[in-house]
Amino acid sequence: MSNNLKEFHLWIPLLLMGINVISVGFMVEELIDASPPNYGAPLLFLTPIFGLISLSYISHYATKKNTLLIWLLQGLNCFFTIFPLIVLIIFTLIMI
Repeated sequence: MSNNLKEFHLWIPLLLMGINVISVGFMVEELIDASPPNYGAPLLFLTPIFGLISLSYISHYATKKNTLLIWLLQGLNCFFTIFPLIVLIIFTLIMI
């Protein structure tokens, strides 16, 4: 096996962060105005999954690079993982 598979590529977490920013933007827009059309409904459920993928990718491959950007990406990934779940739990409790 080659060692090229163990390299940290910064574009992967940045791409996932861009997808998460767009989907959280759709989610916030849907929370503000819930009238149809709701463009971000499918992305709402994928946001925690993309956050966890990026979180695990960074923690697995970037263990030796503790730069500010890595810490910022880890914090945003935690936010992107927890925020949609909290919103889903709150709205589920409101519906009960």
